[in-house]
Parts: sequence; structure tokens; C-alpha cells
Amino acid sequence: MAADARLFALSLRLILGGFYILVILILCINADENWDKDDDPISTVEVSAVLGKSASLPCDIEPTTRGDGVYMVLWFRGNSSKPIYSIDVRGRSFNRALNWSDEMVRPRARFVTVSQPAALILEAIALHDEGIYRCRVDFRKSPTRNFQVNLTVINPPSEIMMYVSLERGYIDTIVGPYQVGKEFGISCEVRGGKPPPIITWFVNGVEVNGRIKENNQNIIVSVLTVPQLRREHLNTTYKCRATNTKLVPPLEKSVVLEVYLKPLSVTIMSKPSILISENTYNLTCEVTGSHPRAKVTWLEGNVEFESGRTINNGNTSVVYSTLEFSPRPEDHGKQLKCRGENPKLNNTSLEDLFHLNVVFPPKVQLEIGNPLNAQNIKEEDDVYFECKVRANPEYHRITWKHNEIILVQNASAGIVMSSQNLVLQKINRENGGNYTCLASNDRGETSSTVVPLRVQFAPVCKTKEVTIIGASIDESVKIRCEVEADPNEVDFVWEFNNSGENFELAPAKFDGNNGTTSEFIYTPMSERDYGALTCWGRNAIGKQKTPCVYQVIPAVKPSPLNNCTIKASVNQSIETLEIECTPGYDGGLRQDFRLEAYEAHTNIIRANVSSIIPEAPIFRIPVADLLPATHFYLIVYAKNAKGRSDVSHLEDIMLRDSGKQTGNN
Repeated sequence: MAADARLFALSLRLILGGFYILVILILCINADENWDKDDDPISTVEVSAVLGKSASLPCDIEPTTRGDGVYMVLWFRGNSSKPIYSIDVRGRSFNRALNWSDEMVRPRARFVTVSQPAALILEAIALHDEGIYRCRVDFRKSPTRNFQVNLTVINPPSEIMMYVSLERGYIDTIVGPYQVGKEFGISCEVRGGKPPPIITWFVNGVEVNGRIKENNQNIIVSVLTVPQLRREHLNTTYKCRATNTKLVPPLEKSVVLEVYLKPLSVTIMSKPSILISENTYNLTCEVTGSHPRAKVTWLEGNVEFESGRTINNGNTSVVYSTLEFSPRPEDHGKQLKCRGENPKLNNTSLEDLFHLNVVFPPKVQLEIGNPLNAQNIKEEDDVYFECKVRANPEYHRITWKHNEIILVQNASAGIVMSSQNLVLQKINRENGGNYTCLASNDRGETSSTVVPLRVQFAPVCKTKEVTIIGASIDESVKIRCEVEADPNEVDFVWEFNNSGENFELAPAKFDGNNGTTSEFIYTPMSERDYGALTCWGRNAIGKQKTPCVYQVIPAVKPSPLNNCTIKASVNQSIETLEIECTPGYDGGLRQDFRLEAYEAHTNIIRANVSSIIPEAPIFRIPVADLLPATHFYLIVYAKNAKGRSDVSHLEDIMLRDSGKQTGNN
């Protein structure tokens, strides 16, 4: 029958030329009629393929007899007698074989002979491709060979998701946070897949058993439960794997468990037994066991420091914080604390502390003792001061000062000292001024701030001596009376006294309401108007006991200067000559002082200067002003409204002479 079919096909080929499809169909019809007669019982080869991928259906085309060869290969689907793919090698070499495929598999099918065995490759496998495939191989000499392949199409699971069992909120990569002691359950939901996928759980890479909670046509849910979370569950990785074939990688989803942990310990690494005031100490506090990173706070008592600095060492479970601490005297005896807490949890703080033993020089405060009113102390009152001292270690000496002069015990002078008190008995205005107390301990000596003592007193003359005033007849002179007084609101009275009379001057003639100063314009009209003017002051404390006296005499020109000395000096790189003289009588008037310098050989004046201060004959001459002269002489004199005094000479002055010269008139 096979020979007849081949003969019939050859005849058709000769008649119809290239219409091979008709030939093959006729041959297939004949072949199908003889499938059972020509073939031995065949086994089925199981082949699996993934949806959308390719399938390789094996068919052994190697002849068993030397010199034999393939004649034709036919592929059928199920029980169909119509081939879906054929290879015709008749009358040609194998590499020029005619390939044909049905529309069902075209263009997805191709026959591959380079593999062992040869195989029909189907691309883009679809679900409808699943089923039985038959391969028939005709040889030139050997009997026909048949193969049967059962193709199973696998549809992998399409989606995998994880959620917390009691919350139904899908998880991305982090689950939590949770607290130690709580129950934790996590679910893995897998969608799709044929055959149904198998779900496997891994905890930190170790396979564990889960529990299938739901299994319907399209969804499988597996649950993993931790009855009670512990600290070691932090950062645990939970992986869910779903697979139904080894042909493609499984679907996997992993999440990391976030667990909040309270601190285990707080330790101040070094606790100095003695702290020196104002020194800087670097303190370190270690906090362990917290997650997330512990918040570290430094406190003195209940007052937080803002200068604590956390060190990033890469280990979030151990946190170090440093504090630059400069203890102050007022810190002595207080508690310095380090507090560690989880910022995400309540009531988790732990503390470590130590008591501050701060050594420091005395802190001193000086006060006027109660019940004295510092604003109403006057002469003849008793005053006492209290020196308050705080020191560590304790002070061992107290020193008292008045206007920077150390006071000593002197009961007869009214100065009494006892412990931390100073008593001043029956004070006078000389007791007024600035008071301080100093306390000493092993760390040093400290002074209090200044406490001023105001002693109120009746007016007294600022100048104790009689002031000589020179005036000519009909010449008006201004006489200035200055007193010291506290309070300084002073009323003045002026009197005139000569050998023949004594009377009070009318207030209209003087200015008597200018604090502690009164000015009087006086004009002697005759010889009888020369005499003594006296000035009296009165304030809230009382009347001046002794008046200020101004002796008015006829005015004359001033007396010469004497006792002049010369010395060289350098001030800011400028060399100068400084001449200082003693003034004579001013003639009863204000006097000025002058100096003239002359070149010795030519008598050319080189300098003409006034005294550097009005009250004293002190002169300065830059050496540069005298050059190029090397020898010169000086004259000095006083001058008032009545004329110039006789001059005083300083002869034979040489610039190279840096020693002192003395000249007299």
C-alpha cells in the first residue's frame, strides 16, 4: 500500500508540477488509514512549556540502518488525520527538503534537526496549544517510526502580594513598626497560575511552614504567624515564593520587619570626681539597644543642654553622645544626667547621673547691712558691711579694702572686723568711697564688686588755704568759691572783713545757686576795699563750719620762674627737650608761662612756646625745631594782666647733652 501511495504521488507530481500540497494531503489520507497497521505500540513523551514561550517536541529521525535516510516527516495534532507540519526529502538532499505547515502553527513552527533528537519548535505557546502531538517518520529502507508527545502548557502565577494578616494593607518592602511582645501575622496572596502554584515561606533564608488560608480558582493565600515578637525579630526578612514550574523563575516577594525597641542601658562613660570651675570637660554617654536610634539628652537637674552632640558610628543600636561641659560655681552640688529614650515610644527613657563636685575660687558679694538706708548715711553714723562668700573648698581668709587700700582692725579709729562683717563707727566724710571685700581659698582669691559708701556732710572748702586775689582799684575780678558737700544743693553767704569793718554782702551781688560753686564779681573802689572775702555754704546736713577765705590785695606783675631743669625724651619716635620750672608769685592774677629758644651764635629765635598746661611752667620743644643749631640758650618768664616777670636764662645748651641743665634768673 505504501508503494502504491508513493507511485500515485509521483504521478501527480509529473502531471501537476509544483502542487505539492495535494500530494501530501492524499499521502496523509493514506497514511492515516495505515497508522495502526504500520506502527508498533508507542509511548508518550511528556513535554511542558510556559505560556508565551516556546515548546520543543522531540522526534527521532536518525535511521537505524547504515545507508538509510529520512524520506518524509509528518506531524499531527491529536487524532486528526490532517498534518500540521511536514518535511519532504524525497528526491532531494535533506538540506533542500520541502517544509510545509498548517495555518494553525504557521509561522510559529519550525523543525530543528541540529538537536538530538530533532524537534518541532513551536513559538509563542498559547493555552490552546496543549494536547497530544504525533510524529511519523518514513525512511527509504527502514520501517516507519512513530512518536507521541503530550504537550502541557503551564501558566505561571501572575501576581504575588503580601499584607499584614489583620490589616489587609498591601506591603511594599517594610512592614511595621511593631513593638516587642505583640503578635505578628503576615499573609502572602498569589493570583493566577495553572497548575495551582506552590507557596513556600523563608525567614532570613531558612524555609519554614506556612498555613494555607484561602485556595479558590484564581487566588491562594498562605499565612505565617509569630505569636510574640522579640527583640531579635528586628530586621527579619520574610520571603514568600510561588511557583508551578521550573521552566521560569518563581515569583517572590520579600519584606523586612521593623520593630521598635526601647533602650537597654544608659551609661556616662567617665564621671569626674572633681570638676574645676570654667575648665572644659568632654563627657560621653553610651545608649544601647534602642531602635530607631535613641534620642540622647543631657540635663542638669531638669534643665536640658542644647550643646550635646551625637556621634554617628554607623551602629544605630549603640549611640554615643558627647557634651562639652564647662562647670560654673553655681553647678556645684547639682546632678548631671544623661537620658536615653526611643523617640517613637512612650515611657522608654533610662538615665545615668552623677553629682557635680565643682571647685572654684570664692564667689563674693558685699552688702551694706540692714536696716541701714545707703542713701541716708551721714557723718557720725555707724555703718556695717556684710561679706557673703560661697566657695568650694571653704574660704580661709577675708580681706577688706577702702578705695583699694587694705583695712586693718583699729578699734580706736572706729574700724572693727569680725568674721564676715566690717563695722565703721562714727564715720566722717573720709570714710566715704568704694569698699570691697576679698575672700581666699585653695583655688584663689576673689574680690567682690565695689560697693560705694556715700557719706553725707555739710559743706567744706575745696581749697584749705587762703586764696590771694590781686586787683587794681576799679578793676573787677571774679572770685570763685568751691565747696565739697553731700548733698550738693548748697546755699551760699558772702562776707567782707577788713581791719575796720565786717558785713554780709547782698545776695544780689553773687551767684549762689549753682550747686557747690558760687561766683562773686568784686571791684575794689578804694584802699579800704582791700581785705578778706569769706564764703559760707549750707546744705540739708548743716552749715559750713569754717568759711572759704579770699584775700583781695593790690595786683602786681608776676615773679620770675626759677629752678628750671632740662631733660631729653623720646615720645612716639620724636625726640624732644622738656623744660620744667618752679613758678613764682602770680601777682594776685592768673598768669601764663612762655619759653623762647635762641641760637647761641646768631641770637636767631628757634622756638617760642607756651607751657603745655596752663597751671605749671612745663615746656616741650621738638629737637627738630632747633636744628641746625647745636648751641643755644633759653629764656622763660611768667605773664599776667599787670605785665611780664623778669626773665630767667638757661645758657650754653648743647643738643648732644642729654643730661639735666639748671638755670636761674
